[in-house]
Amino acid sequence: MTVLAGDIGGTNTRLAIFEAAAHDRPIGAPIFEETYPSAAYPSLDVIAEAFLASAAAKIGAAARVDNACFGIAGPIENNMCRATNLPWIVDGRTLSRRLGIARVTLVNDFYAAALGVTAVRSDELVPLGGGPPIEHGPIAVLGAGTGLGQAFLIWSPADNRYQVVPSEGGHVDLAARTPLEMGLVSFLTTKYGRVSCERVLSGQGLVDVFTFLSAEPACRALLRPETSAALAAHGPGHDPAAAISQRALAGSDPVCEMALSIFCSVLGATAGNLGLMVLATGGVFVAGGIAPRILSYLQRGAFREAFDRKGRLHTLVERLPAYVVTNAQPGLLGAARIASGA
Repeated sequence: MTVLAGDIGGTNTRLAIFEAAAHDRPIGAPIFEETYPSAAYPSLDVIAEAFLASAAAKIGAAARVDNACFGIAGPIENNMCRATNLPWIVDGRTLSRRLGIARVTLVNDFYAAALGVTAVRSDELVPLGGGPPIEHGPIAVLGAGTGLGQAFLIWSPADNRYQVVPSEGGHVDLAARTPLEMGLVSFLTTKYGRVSCERVLSGQGLVDVFTFLSAEPACRALLRPETSAALAAHGPGHDPAAAISQRALAGSDPVCEMALSIFCSVLGATAGNLGLMVLATGGVFVAGGIAPRILSYLQRGAFREAFDRKGRLHTLVERLPAYVVTNAQPGLLGAARIASGA
């Protein structure tokens, strides 16, 4: 049996065909896979049809999938989703009829990513401090990209596997911890009216942090005209967040370095909060598109220092292991497992 898995984000839609696998068996490599720019298409239906047509032309009968699962950035109700960062309404029943697939399941993208985290190889996990994980301990997963996803995993002895607790915790209120962050929250409140964690921990969030710092008197003399020109550029594939992180990692722009430092600190504090919420002795896993690209910065210490700084409970949180997931597509692995019925 073959299944169709999808990881639907605000930037990219990744689709892949896998051989189905039982829950106690690893998901293998995809038989066929393609990535589409999400915003270039009017709906997921159109992308899925194009993908299946392309798959049929290249792999023949293996493209006739039995079941499908799509992880989508947004809340799921009655197998329907109004995507958070796309102008799409996705209906699993409509997709089933249109694609000719018997069962189409929609899940939150981080529901799928959380399951996928349990399926990645050990060499695709980079530790960021803490003690060893406790077998079957609770797990927290978060990841910044176009938005900020979160989910939790709780071990089910009856099912002999982890069960996912989905979350939209990326939209909770952001708590400032320092005078500088208080100024950032004030800046973002003026711009957006309400400030969630996602307003900082996302691609646009990193750009907003840089913009805030650029307006600070102490930073104005440090601004590099070439960075301002790069951020003002437009065109296909232009990514101002990537431009900021690249200059920060290269050490070529001090304001970019400050922006990325704030980003990593807020990410660490948020990850530590999640670990504290569920006592994630099984680990706190940082997935998403941004973390692997800034791994060297996360390893410098600001992430873990903010993660551990939990007042009277710091000794507890210091024992919680944290990891960066370097596998680029844990959401696809999780969606494939769900489509397999595992």
